[in-house]
Amino acid sequence: MSETELVILAFAAAATAAITAVAGAGGGLILLVTLLQFVDPLVAIPAHAVIQFVSNSTRAVTLRNKVEVPLLRWYVVPLLPAIGVGFLIADSIPRDSGRALIGVFALLAVWWPAATAWIVPRARGGKRFALVGVLAGVSNPPIGAAGPLIAPAFKAATKDHVAFVATFAVAQVMNHLAKIVVFGIAGFAFREHAQMVLVGVVGVIVGTWVGTKLLHRAEPAMLDWLFKGAVTLGAVRLILSLM
Repeated sequence: MSETELVILAFAAAATAAITAVAGAGGGLILLVTLLQFVDPLVAIPAHAVIQFVSNSTRAVTLRNKVEVPLLRWYVVPLLPAIGVGFLIADSIPRDSGRALIGVFALLAVWWPAATAWIVPRARGGKRFALVGVLAGVSNPPIGAAGPLIAPAFKAATKDHVAFVATFAVAQVMNHLAKIVVFGIAGFAFREHAQMVLVGVVGVIVGTWVGTKLLHRAEPAMLDWLFKGAVTLGAVRLILSLM
């Protein structure tokens, strides 16, 4: 990447991390779209995984007292094998079609919760939440960012917005870590793109710090609308990828 592109990446990483820290979701997808303007998808997706691993780790540590662990116990069980399956079938899934389907699903989950209520456990920590881990794992390698697909389920299953942000951050840490492992086993040369990744990492650390400060000052109703707006923006971007 050129110096100009690295500067753009730094600002995009900071801005999207701040968005995610406040809204809970949406920023990672915007960052991935930014990376795709400069590098090939097979470079953007694993590099994005490392940057987002750091971004979500920072947020998870900051909000660790708000994490709802029972949800994560069932989420993580199928995650790594599901990502392995997703990696194997990545080349057989039309990327544009897959992105559009996730976009439609995300819009339904946010604006018509009854349509996707089946995915949310009736009680926190229910076994049904393992299905969320399967969906995240299988969709992530071919699509690159499964946040809009699974964020509504976490939002519906957590007690308040801050708990959602904290719990979803830990889930995304697991998600991106598993993706890093799978791409590493497949032979992706992370060191060759260390400069790009480092710039993104510094950006998301700064953005997460700023966004977390804003999170504690905003009204719950405003936070809910920010979440809906962020996921809607990401979902619409996915749908428009077909055009």
